[in-house]
Amino acid sequence: MAALATQNIVAAGTAPTFGAASASDTAEVGNGYNTFAVYRNSGAASVTVTVAAPGNTSYGEPNPDPDFTLGDGSSNPTEAWVPLRKEYDAGDGSGRATITVSPATNVTVAIVRVG
Repeated sequence: MAALATQNIVAAGTAPTFGAASASDTAEVGNGYNTFAVYRNSGAASVTVTVAAPGNTSYGEPNPDPDFTLGDGSSNPTEAWVPLRKEYDAGDGSGRATITVSPATNVTVAIVRVG
């Protein structure tokens, strides 16, 4: 598991640096409104990105983990911008969320903060 660094997007424009995604990473949730995990798939297999949503609903059931699907990116990479909400904070004082990717082959990621 890697702790992914957050890159600030500036008004003049920024091209974020993407790195290889692993099966499980952590990322800063920021203020919960302007931080995103940007995933790119360049492989033929569909990829599922899942953000762990800790805690329970008001009915005592575990919160559902949101999934995002990236389709076949072999001829044209597919991309998903995943909002990192405050609700995804692991609650361990780190201010980070856990994100899993399956499969992680041919997938890159950048954590960006806008503003």
